[in-house]
Amino acid sequence: MSKIKHIMVVLFAMCVQITAYSQELNYFLPEGDYTLNPEIPTPKQFLGFNPGEHHVSHDQLLFYMRELAIKSPRIIAKEIGVTYENRPLIFLVISSIDNIAKIDDIQKNQLLLTDPAKSSTLNLNDMPAVLWFGYSVHGNEASGVNASLAVAYYLAAAEGAEIEKILKESVIIIQPAQNPDGIQRFANWVNSARSYSGVTDQFSREFREQAPSSRSNHYWFDLNRDWLLGQHPETYNRMKLFHDWHPVLVSDYHEQGSTSSPYFSPGMKGSVNEIVPAGNRKLTEDIALYHADAITSDGSLFFTKEVYDNFYPGKGASYPDLLGAIGILYEMPSSRGHHQVVNGVTVKFPDIVRYQAMCSYSAIKAGIDKRIELNKYKMEAYREASNMASKGLTKGYVINSNGDKSLMRELLHILSVHRIDIYALAKDVTVNGRKFEESTSYILPLEQKEYRIIRTLFDKLTHYVDTTFYDITAWTLPLAMNLNYQPISATAGLIGSKVEKINGNNYSEPELGKVGYLFELKDLGSYNLMYSLQKKGIKLKVADMPFTFEKDGVKHFFDYGTIFIPVREQEQSPDIIHKQIVELNNQGCVKMLAVHTSMGVEFDLGSSHFQRVTLPKIAIIVGRGASYSSIGELWHLLDQKYNIPASLIDAAMLSDLDLAAYNTIIINGNYRFPKDVNDKLKSWSQMTGNRFVAIDQSYITLNEIGISDIKEIADQRGVSAQTNYIDSRYNRGNTNINGVILKADIDRGNPLLYGVNSDNLYIFKRGRTIISEPAALFTVPVKYSKDPLVSGYLSASNLERVKGMTSVLTGRGAVYFSDNPNFRAYWFGTSRLFMNAIFFRELMPNAMIQTK
Repeated sequence: MSKIKHIMVVLFAMCVQITAYSQELNYFLPEGDYTLNPEIPTPKQFLGFNPGEHHVSHDQLLFYMRELAIKSPRIIAKEIGVTYENRPLIFLVISSIDNIAKIDDIQKNQLLLTDPAKSSTLNLNDMPAVLWFGYSVHGNEASGVNASLAVAYYLAAAEGAEIEKILKESVIIIQPAQNPDGIQRFANWVNSARSYSGVTDQFSREFREQAPSSRSNHYWFDLNRDWLLGQHPETYNRMKLFHDWHPVLVSDYHEQGSTSSPYFSPGMKGSVNEIVPAGNRKLTEDIALYHADAITSDGSLFFTKEVYDNFYPGKGASYPDLLGAIGILYEMPSSRGHHQVVNGVTVKFPDIVRYQAMCSYSAIKAGIDKRIELNKYKMEAYREASNMASKGLTKGYVINSNGDKSLMRELLHILSVHRIDIYALAKDVTVNGRKFEESTSYILPLEQKEYRIIRTLFDKLTHYVDTTFYDITAWTLPLAMNLNYQPISATAGLIGSKVEKINGNNYSEPELGKVGYLFELKDLGSYNLMYSLQKKGIKLKVADMPFTFEKDGVKHFFDYGTIFIPVREQEQSPDIIHKQIVELNNQGCVKMLAVHTSMGVEFDLGSSHFQRVTLPKIAIIVGRGASYSSIGELWHLLDQKYNIPASLIDAAMLSDLDLAAYNTIIINGNYRFPKDVNDKLKSWSQMTGNRFVAIDQSYITLNEIGISDIKEIADQRGVSAQTNYIDSRYNRGNTNINGVILKADIDRGNPLLYGVNSDNLYIFKRGRTIISEPAALFTVPVKYSKDPLVSGYLSASNLERVKGMTSVLTGRGAVYFSDNPNFRAYWFGTSRLFMNAIFFRELMPNAMIQTK
């Protein structure tokens, strides 16, 4: 065979192999009487492949969507913000050419649907339906983002009476990639691990992405749980456009197990969030009929009433329900690559992409057919919310953060995501025995457009129609933030100016201190300040007792954990120290007192009550066994909230790693280290100033290292509530704790509680880890109260198990949290304890952590 013929044979074989899994474009387009505009490039013309033939990367997707917007007068492309990895968040606004010409007017009318005072002037017959399509919020559920190629192309290129009607009667907003960073990671993985000879073995590398999976964003967060909290740029920037348009139908595209049948809403009937308008379920069921037709057109099976619910309102398919829209969840089987065989079932990527595309077209059809009904439903939902707000006994909330402006900025951020207004308190008020001072307090009126979201954020839940949940059962925002707040029955005379921005405390800079400077940890910004000072080489001490200091005839009270900067112990001159303090105390967030004598009231500044605080040098153990979502939350806290570096160390490196570079090692997961590593870690923990910070099931690792003896309380019932086969088969009556809020008693003198300005904390508890009684009570800074349940569903047996039991343990070599202290990046009440564990690790009790 000649060389040329040989090359041709090889190329032919490669073409056959590459297209073995592929389908032509029309496989992903709807049936109908239409033609395609040749001026609009197909995905293959622009990218070189059809949908489903190759996993589109985010950069490829971005360029194609931009090209569609350039070539089609029907499309406006909007890029709103970027991800942590600097990838643009792109949205397409699609409608008829006539509608595009008056798009601002259409948008204004759409927002009037949410204004009960003006919505009666609208002619619903003439209003288009605003439809929202969000694809692949989980990066490794890639059929969605790949289906968006076909859907966007169809809307740009199709011509004929049917598509003209669609475009005239709708404004379609597509977010083709809700998680650009995850999508890019997954495309890189499967495309680089793909075998072109057609390997379908489910255990092949292509289908076995290594942890952390690309389901999550840069910090390993599940972005589909962030709609209510808005902690990440992917969410925060999306919500700008979402609230600018207030869609009436929202479609959210996901994947599930490889051998599962397709799913679409409504989901479990019993698990209902009672704040959602009553008509939501019926409309969702009506729309489900459209998807049923689409899925069964080729004989495929589906399910709609099991597994998934809409109870937790922070997901892409449930959050819209709070805004008078209909949110639809789609869960398709996953190929997790291009083409695999799982337990005898063949799963092909093009088929999954087609499912998502077909359900996109059926959603458009439902939106057009029910256009008037959907618009009317939104209008009536906001009228109903207005009536509920005016008739409700609670008219708002007064809020105080005990002077923590940084915490109030976090609250304002979350409220601003949802276009909720908060105001300065106009005068002092006492509610239920608690005084809220005008100068430091705020008021949140309930009579606002997004009444349902305010209620969702602030309500405590204890009544449930069903006790089977797909996600968590409690999420009360002010409890998570440990805010001092009270509901009020009247707001007259209390509403001051609207708060647009919360600056720092703007405390005046201290004068030059002869002896030093004192500041408390009231503001979360104090942790930034401590680390910044230490990075500059400034030595710090911390007070282990409250004390009084008199200056110029005025007595100043300082609480546990007050930081002292002793001037004489520094290597820099007093002038340089003062200058650095002023520069680093950004916006005067921390109140400083310059002191010119060591003489105190109860004890002096030279007392042993002031202990050294050293710079934390942090390693977070990742790799095999790590709980990546929880670790990501802690990484995000350090990196984004406090700008404190932490090294991500793979567990496989520990044998050869010099641990002397670190004084804090964070473990969270179910690690299984070899004996030599356990011995090495134990020796490290015995060095002065070194501590583990361990979370949840990682107490097992602490035990194996040999520095603790922590035991769980055995669940005496086990799964005994599952009394028959069906209960056992469908996990009814299980003893898992599905995310509840528990009140905890605290030992404020323990270094872990420095800066906490309350007598209680609210712990988020999820899972089954309940620790037995401690051998030494002084090692327990936090324990659940005797009457712990504040919000959420907790079975009677689990309630008895947690009463008065241990939540946090501190001792020699380790600090152990049985519960995640930074759940979903907004549990600031307990994330402060995590920060204290890092900064004040050397002050922890010297007893071994043991439970009975």
